[in-house]
Amino acid sequence: DDDDDDDEEEEKEYFSASSSSESSVALPMCISGAAVACATATTNPIDVVKVRMQALRNNNVALGLWKTVALVFRERGASGFYVGLMPSLMRATTYGGLRLGLCDPMKKLLSSSPFVLRVDENDVRTKLLAGGCSGALAAILLNPTELVKTRRMKGDSWQTIQTQVSKDGVSSLWRGCSMAASRAAILTASQVAAYGEVKRAWMKMVPNAKDDWTSHVGASAVAGVVTTAATNPVDVVKTRMFISGEGGKLTAKEAVMEVVNEYGAVRGAMRGFTANYIRLGPQTMVTFVVAEELRKWFGLESLK
Repeated sequence: DDDDDDDEEEEKEYFSASSSSESSVALPMCISGAAVACATATTNPIDVVKVRMQALRNNNVALGLWKTVALVFRERGASGFYVGLMPSLMRATTYGGLRLGLCDPMKKLLSSSPFVLRVDENDVRTKLLAGGCSGALAAILLNPTELVKTRRMKGDSWQTIQTQVSKDGVSSLWRGCSMAASRAAILTASQVAAYGEVKRAWMKMVPNAKDDWTSHVGASAVAGVVTTAATNPVDVVKTRMFISGEGGKLTAKEAVMEVVNEYGAVRGAMRGFTANYIRLGPQTMVTFVVAEELRKWFGLESLK
């Protein structure tokens, strides 16, 4: 009887540990997905303008920010700024959940691995590597949602996208996957590392600073600038690859050369930077502020 009791106790401990482990991964992923969805709904109009700026040319002359805004409004009215919202929200909850939700488990894995870092999980190197890995993984798995979202924001109908997939095959949904994974790795690594390091510096430098919404807003605002500068060149090339298809598929190298030939290296790399920051800055702020509040509400420690 004692042996049976011991076995039952061991089973309870095993399943309790398994449940706790699953919860420690699932809950942060759900929180991250919800936070990114809130940010996406807020910034969708800016995302539409950014995609159109990078994709459209008017008589071989690229359109500026306000001309692009006027063009979108003239074509579809106010609803034009919410084209692609449903794919965006679907992607936000899944991609955002994976991209940011896997960061903490990835940091723990990397910091404890004898083959990788063996440093503190809150070390900036661990944050960069964990963010890069989780971002790339999420982008590869969910590339079709990003492609559909981008094509819809560009103005393509569902029928056009379906015809293109029928013509080129299901594998065409992973067009631009290498650039998307690169961008997601850079995006997540720069966001997570910049936010954590700026918040830590803020807490040390500002008198009587607390880990509250003021530090969250300040840290996420700086993280938005860093993230935009880091990802903009890859974003330009990725968008060019996603919208290719009507005139032939572009490889990453061909897309880079096309952008450089049209705008030059520096100007091309920073094409759409203003619209990108106007979107990514607030999106980063909303994401981290909402995530911090949700984590507090569910009894999780704050982001570091």
